[in-house]
Amino acid sequence: MLITLSDEMRHDIELMVRVKAHELRIIDVAGIAEQVRLRFVDQNVALEDIATVVAKVAVQSGCALELGEGALTIN
Repeated sequence: MLITLSDEMRHDIELMVRVKAHELRIIDVAGIAEQVRLRFVDQNVALEDIATVVAKVAVQSGCALELGEGALTIN
């Protein structure tokens, strides 16, 4: 179930994707999602929900995706 992320979490995702995009243009979706989840563990957001937003932001930035373990559904 996809939920709405807090503005702070969404901003953090956008910033991390921008930094990584500048470095590599390949975004490690699972890696960034896990870093964000740990930073915002008190918000209790599922890793899959965070990863979906990371992937969407990366695609909008024109980056290639490295998906790692499991599959993501981007709505």
